[in-house]
Amino acid sequence: MCGLFGIFPEDTTSSPDVTRLRQSGFAIRHRGPDAGNILSEPGLGLAHQRLSLVDTDTRSDQPFTDPSGRYILVYNGEVYNFRTLRAELEALGIPFRTTSDTEVVLHSLIQWGEDALARFDGMFGLAFIDRQTHRVLLARDRFGMKPLYWMQGMTEQGPAFLFGSEIKAFEPWITLKPDVNSIAAYLMKFGGPTSGPTFYQGIRSLTPGTYLWHDGSGNIDIASFFHLTDFLDLDEMTRLDGLSAADIVDEYADLMHKSVASHLFADAPVGAFCSGGVDSSLIVAIAAAQHQNIALFHANVKGTWSEVDAASELAKSLKLDLHVIEAEEQDFVDMIPRVMCHYEYPFSYHPNCAPLMMIAQLAADSGIKGLLSGEGSDELFLGYPWLGRKRLTDGYERMISGLGSAIRAIPGVGPILAPDRMGNMENVRDILNGREMAQDKRAVADSLAQLPRKFQERGRQWSLDYMHHHLRTLLHRNDTMGMAAGIEARFPFLDTQVARFGINLPARYKLRGSPFVFEKAHPFIRDKWVVREVANRYIPNTLSQRIKIGFWTTVFQRLEIRPEYFRNAHLGDLFSLTRTQMANTIEEAGPDLRLRLLLTEVWLRCRLDHQDEDREINRLRDHVSIRPDRFRPRPSSANKPVGAAVHS
Repeated sequence: MCGLFGIFPEDTTSSPDVTRLRQSGFAIRHRGPDAGNILSEPGLGLAHQRLSLVDTDTRSDQPFTDPSGRYILVYNGEVYNFRTLRAELEALGIPFRTTSDTEVVLHSLIQWGEDALARFDGMFGLAFIDRQTHRVLLARDRFGMKPLYWMQGMTEQGPAFLFGSEIKAFEPWITLKPDVNSIAAYLMKFGGPTSGPTFYQGIRSLTPGTYLWHDGSGNIDIASFFHLTDFLDLDEMTRLDGLSAADIVDEYADLMHKSVASHLFADAPVGAFCSGGVDSSLIVAIAAAQHQNIALFHANVKGTWSEVDAASELAKSLKLDLHVIEAEEQDFVDMIPRVMCHYEYPFSYHPNCAPLMMIAQLAADSGIKGLLSGEGSDELFLGYPWLGRKRLTDGYERMISGLGSAIRAIPGVGPILAPDRMGNMENVRDILNGREMAQDKRAVADSLAQLPRKFQERGRQWSLDYMHHHLRTLLHRNDTMGMAAGIEARFPFLDTQVARFGINLPARYKLRGSPFVFEKAHPFIRDKWVVREVANRYIPNTLSQRIKIGFWTTVFQRLEIRPEYFRNAHLGDLFSLTRTQMANTIEEAGPDLRLRLLLTEVWLRCRLDHQDEDREINRLRDHVSIRPDRFRPRPSSANKPVGAAVHS
């Protein structure tokens, strides 16, 4: 919805520089092209860029203050249950002067403090300021749909506390420096930080579901208002376990209708992503039943993995117009610098950023401000192809691992016969990335262990595991690529009640045996069963039963990256390598490492050294080419991000 930035100087008599505040706002103007405002007063500076979807009148512009002037809110996101909360507040005698969710969020925080956060059903990154006590509350939604970064340290105007929707907003105040630990973890196949540490020294990402209080003395307190494992509800599991399959499908259909209705609400045009897959198709079909002539947008990734025919079939069946942008393979390379500017760190985990950015721009050019998206369905309802065969592959890996451990236990000769080839790499990678994924997995395992054995389903564990780091990377991708064009992505599958239903749903309604499923990825297993059963009611069977593709591309796997690209590489300086050492590193690097080195080098050049985008595109064209589509890299663990198979 918006972009925000704030600074609290330790010197509370000093007013932050107005020119720098304008620069911070200008750096994130793409997030909110409808209005931009700043506030500078002793001890506080704020900048806000507004994308107006609810109550588009200027009366709802931010920074937004209460009638007394004591409290201020800068806020990015949408709280979909704001009308219910408003009714509660009005019953308490609180008057309203707008029809926006912004005013509801402000008065909720005034009335209930941080306890209000768990009441919000939606997405948000916000800062709530009490001018009287000089305290600020930062908070981020439970899933991490909206970003929020912060730091406390030295700026060019002295020590201060800073926060913002994007890291580039910090640049007028500090010199950005790379965080070597995050880079090293990324080069060791980590997907990228989404909670806590970032690729930038001293700047941290507020963990989803947490809030931070900063007082006027520089003290910081961080606490959680929600963990994803809080969705686990023994009573709900028992209730759902006792329902018939038909009742499960009916209940899920009802939840999705309510969720889509709330996510469609806006005073500005909202459309929908239309990939051709079952998730977006279901959302589009329900939205079409509730909203006349909803606009559909599709990126046709030309080549083997094109889904334009499926998207066109859906649009035709619903009698809707489909707006299509053509994505050529070269676009994946040419757009790396621009994608990097908005993604803000290397993005090999999600090579399909380019077509998503292209869709967002097409939607913006068509007058749309928000797009419904299907993120969350594959995680909640186990839609990734490898999950259908995961029991077999996990069993095989346990057998091989157990055999290796048994051989290594043989005194004297064991370590010689079966050496531990991984060594400490996974543990070291966990250290370098702040144990982000390791901590999430432990929290999930500990929470499931508290349940009766009957409900300790591996399918439930898989859903929760994928709802953490993996989902956060997808939400970061959708937020940054959408907001690059001033488009807000909305996620009906991540409605609080839908997510609660999905986490507690028995796994047999997610992965379900069927003699009529002949998919080679998981024969005789129907994935995302309940989603497909509901989709059967609204769209052709050819669409409701399609396998997942999801803007799949093998372009990054087919890149030929010539060593000349790394001549005078910034990476050499970062790791204190001589030119010869850097050249040898590139020569010895396998395809996955060379790709990560390439993207890290582009990040260093574009984000930290601010190289001209066109110049960097020309460098890429000179030294990077795409092998033909018939080229198929040999499958190996080198092509897998940590925690998941390569996907789009």
